[in-house]
Amino acid sequence: MYILITVIALVVLLLATLIARALAFRPKDSIAVYPKEWEIDSNRVALHLSEMVQCRTVSSNDERLVDVDEFDRFRTLLPTMYPKVHEVATVESIGATGLLYTIKGVQDSSPTVLMSHYDVVPALEQYWDVAPFSGLITDNAVHGRGTLDTKGTLCGIMESLEALLNTGFSPKNDILLAFSGDEEIAGESAPAIVAELKKRNIRPAMVVDEGGAVVENMFPGVAVPTALIGTAEKGMLDLKLKVKSKGGHASSPPPHTPVGILADAIVKIENKPFKFTLTPPVKTLLDTLGRHSSFFYRLIFANLWLFTPVLDLLCKKTGGELNAMMRTTCAFTMMEGSNATNVIPPEASIGANLRIISGESYESSVEKLKRNAKNDDIEFEVVYAMNPSSSSS
Repeated sequence: MYILITVIALVVLLLATLIARALAFRPKDSIAVYPKEWEIDSNRVALHLSEMVQCRTVSSNDERLVDVDEFDRFRTLLPTMYPKVHEVATVESIGATGLLYTIKGVQDSSPTVLMSHYDVVPALEQYWDVAPFSGLITDNAVHGRGTLDTKGTLCGIMESLEALLNTGFSPKNDILLAFSGDEEIAGESAPAIVAELKKRNIRPAMVVDEGGAVVENMFPGVAVPTALIGTAEKGMLDLKLKVKSKGGHASSPPPHTPVGILADAIVKIENKPFKFTLTPPVKTLLDTLGRHSSFFYRLIFANLWLFTPVLDLLCKKTGGELNAMMRTTCAFTMMEGSNATNVIPPEASIGANLRIISGESYESSVEKLKRNAKNDDIEFEVVYAMNPSSSSS
């Protein structure tokens, strides 16, 4: 009897502790920020973004698929849209598609770098409600490829500077604008700009690049619009898994074809996700937004010391952005084999795209996939690799 009473008392105490922590898990006091109001012609801004979208700046690793004239057209548009910026700034072409703007400040130490890219990924028009390069303006929005990723960012930077400079604004420190037209293919223009800044001994105080968006219903239990600020970047790995065979006719197949071997490996890998990891930026995110969640989720986020396994399971089952914040992800994409149904291919391959969480590396990620695949006949070829960034303060 005493044991039962003790167990019940402990359970009640645990529940009381969890509930008390959840009730106390409220938003912290914050300083109200009142931005200065600016007169911005929203119709003009929309037209400018629409014109940018109409430029088919689709980048590709296959140069035959790149319409160079469209990239030239985009770069030619900028001086016509933003004459004051181009009057004040020094503009340099760096690398294949890079643009570096320098707006001199009162002092040239501790400059700020504002980044964006103006290339886009291909768009399959049959899946779009409107033509992806129409730049259609309707329903108080500009539609098209690049509005979010990330001509919208470039447009916002240029519109802001044009408005500021027209008031006679002079920055205290230099402002650098770094734009590239090959970001989507991990091109060399941005690295070329970085190399040039290093050569000039320029060390920025701050770099602002593309990041999150203003989202709704992304974070569990938070329905209000939320502005996401990225303070770290996951690494990226493009990997190709390949299996070779003797080929042959499909009428007399071996026990396992190259495609079958790869399929088995894919299932094994997908059934063993990378480990759950709470990085410092994610811990801060959970502590900040978790306080704005509904009570059920506050119960979880205020007591992660107990509910981390529950959160891990939730992430595994739902996937998506929440899961991607918690672990290295692996998505299998491009599969190649035979070009005929009755021919066993001499080689089959599948592409995988990994986004590597802070604390891990592309080398360790490849080794984990090899261990999970458990097949020495599979060759793992690294196509492109970039390790995670450090976290910003």
